[in-house]
Amino acid sequence: MNRHAATRHCPSRLSDYASVIDVGICFAFQPLVDAETGQVTGHEALVRGCSGESALQIIAGVLPENLFYFDQACRLGAIRDADRAGLEGDLHLNCTEVDPDTIELALASTAEAVAASGLSPHQIVLEFSSLQRLGDPRQLAAVRAQSNRHGFRVLADNYGTGEAGLKRLAVFRPEMLKLDREVVSNVHQSPRRQAMVLGILATCRVLGITPIATGVEQEEEVSWLRQAGVERFQGYFFARPKRSEQPQVAPELLAHEALSACAA
Repeated sequence: MNRHAATRHCPSRLSDYASVIDVGICFAFQPLVDAETGQVTGHEALVRGCSGESALQIIAGVLPENLFYFDQACRLGAIRDADRAGLEGDLHLNCTEVDPDTIELALASTAEAVAASGLSPHQIVLEFSSLQRLGDPRQLAAVRAQSNRHGFRVLADNYGTGEAGLKRLAVFRPEMLKLDREVVSNVHQSPRRQAMVLGILATCRVLGITPIATGVEQEEEVSWLRQAGVERFQGYFFARPKRSEQPQVAPELLAHEALSACAA
C-alpha cells in the first residue's frame, strides 16, 4: 500500500505539517503576463525560507517520507498568503509530490483551503511537473477530471524536457502548458529550440491548450516567441518573484505599445 494512502486520514500528521507554514516557510509570487492585452493574468506561488533560503535549500531539509505532506502544506500556505495579499487572477500551485494514490486527498485539502479563503476555485491552476508520476493513461485522465470537478484547472509544467510525451499530453489535455526554460532560453538564436517550440505550439493548437513561456529574461526571446504565437509569459524580463505581497511588473513592460514592439 502507498505510504501516504496508509496515513491519509491521520489528522495529527497533516496538522503537524500544516503547522510548518507558520514556522519557517514563506511564499513568493511571480506574475504571469498576457502580452496581447498587457494584463497580469495571475501569479505562481513559490516556496521560500523566511530568512531568505531558496526553495532547494528548504526542500533539502525535508525527509523523503515527508515530501507529500510538505507539498500539501505549501499549497495550503500559498492559498492563505495569496488571499492575505489580495492577489487577483489565477493562482498557480505546484503539485510536485502528488500521485494517483494521493490526488483526491490533495484536491480535497486544497478545496477546503480555498473555501476558507476569499479565493474562487476557478482561480486555482494546479501545476503538474511530471505526467509520468500521475500513472497510466486512465489514471492520468482521471486526475484532470477530478481536478475539474473541484473547479480547478490543470497545467503541464516544464514541457519540452523530461519524459512527458505527446501521448500523455493528449490524454491529460491540460488547460495550460508551460514551455520549459531549457527550450525558451536564447530561442531566438537556436534553430533546434525553435523547431521544438514550434512543434509544441502546433500540438497546443490542436489540443486547445494555452501555452505559457517561462523563464523569459530577454526582449529578443519575447519577440521571437510572440511571433511564433505565444501570448502568455513568466520570467525575470517581466518581474521577479516577490514575497507575500502584490508583485509589481514594470509599467513600461506592460504598456501595449512596448509589448506590440516585441511582436514587431
